[in-house]
Amino acid sequence: MFQFFSKNAHYITSNQARSAGTGLLFNSLICILFSLAIFSRPELLAFFVATLLMIIGVSMLTTWWKMQRWK
Repeated sequence: MFQFFSKNAHYITSNQARSAGTGLLFNSLICILFSLAIFSRPELLAFFVATLLMIIGVSMLTTWWKMQRWK
């Protein structure tokens, strides 16, 4: 991801660099908001971890399913 910030990377357009910066901003704000919510109510940590595990599990399951269909 750091290739977006290289000065002599001519193959990256300014639109791509702008979208990478927007993604970084959005993800950092989401992380800060989640951390503030968890600090204010520690029982939210269990829901947050469960949500992450659910997302990872579903992603792995769909990846497995797609790989099985490639045969």
